[in-house]
Amino acid sequence: MKPVRVAIIGCGGIAEAHAAAYAAAGAQAEIVGCADEIEASARAFAEKHHCVAATNIDELLDTVKPDAISICTPPNSHLPITAKAAARRIHVLCEKPMARNVDEAHEMIRLVEESGIVFMNGLCHTFHGPLNQAKGLVNSGKLGELVHFYNRFAGRFEGVEKRWFADAEIAGGGVLLDTTVHSFSIFRHIAGDIEKVRAVINTRLPTKVEDTAAVALKSVSGITGEISASWLTDPGEWIVRLYCTGGVIELDYNRTPNLRYQLPKGDWVEVNYEGPDRFALEVAHFLECVRTGATPSVSVVDGARTIEAIDQAYRTARTDCA
Repeated sequence: MKPVRVAIIGCGGIAEAHAAAYAAAGAQAEIVGCADEIEASARAFAEKHHCVAATNIDELLDTVKPDAISICTPPNSHLPITAKAAARRIHVLCEKPMARNVDEAHEMIRLVEESGIVFMNGLCHTFHGPLNQAKGLVNSGKLGELVHFYNRFAGRFEGVEKRWFADAEIAGGGVLLDTTVHSFSIFRHIAGDIEKVRAVINTRLPTKVEDTAAVALKSVSGITGEISASWLTDPGEWIVRLYCTGGVIELDYNRTPNLRYQLPKGDWVEVNYEGPDRFALEVAHFLECVRTGATPSVSVVDGARTIEAIDQAYRTARTDCA
């Protein structure tokens, strides 16, 4: 079996996570090229990963002709790079958030459907081993029925106000798009499609985007949820709790093991996980979809649904603040 030939677009920190995941796939993948508008970054990445470097994406794609790309650039470039890949029938693994807004997300759906490429949104937490163990506990019925979802991803993002994450033109928004995009994805993964969203947001930093947010939501099946996020709070907290009719499940990313559950009047039971990290599992799934033509478990439509939910959050927050 020939390896899937991959080019990585954008050579920042998240690109290294993708490169490590492709390396973990062994003979199934080969990094053949990289591109970054900063020439020194592209050359350094290429030297480390033994591939072709470029500053021009079109030139790289036309010269190297990869089977697939990982888009590891800021959100404002996700749509145009996807368009370049779709025009060449190159498959795409695109980092989160998939797009800056609903219009861009829907245009990406159109490009993917018309070209027939495999497109996967990099909402990697849906591949987190302990989270899927938690989902398995819910599905088993051991703790009764899921009633309420709680999630907080928050911590100190030092210097964020000086980076593109806080630039509305580049990022599309603040902590809602940067952080809760994962939270909405996890909620959909566990509780199903989202029916209602309501949010409040606040900004303390000298930026035009929100640095703190709280969201209430409900799934189509009636499961309620709370999501909160902030770039300001220290120490950080990275928790998912699933409240069921017969117990509670807690996933704490800062604990080892991550996962534990408690039945009524019982002690906490810890659940160990031994397996690949979420990036390795995400990339392995993407490569399998590229080889088989299957639709990824986090498809372009799934990515768009998270953007639609965030759009609802922004609209309710802005209405309430008007």
